[in-house]
Amino acid sequence: MIELIYKGANARIHIDNQISEAFEIQRGVRQGDPMSPKLFITVVEQVFKEADLKYGINIDGEYLRGLRSADYVALCTEKEEETEEHLERLNNESKKVGLKIHRGKTK
Repeated sequence: MIELIYKGANARIHIDNQISEAFEIQRGVRQGDPMSPKLFITVVEQVFKEADLKYGINIDGEYLRGLRSADYVALCTEKEEETEEHLERLNNESKKVGLKIHRGKTK
């Protein structure tokens, strides 16, 4: 159903009072679409599942590995090496679905 909504979607770019020819949108979600955050979160959750993160912070026997919101992720690890490994795993899985971790914004 979702694929049908996005299939054949076109866009034009408006710059300096000129409008480009229409082109097909091949990836991403529609800006302002109430479904967009849900779709993004669904994909990010799958990335986390596939990354199979090993480390986390132990809280009463449960491991917290990360916190996620619509556009931010906080990794929870005890050592810097664990964080780097998680970033590498997440980056590899993200690439498979067309996402990219912005290392310039990574702290």
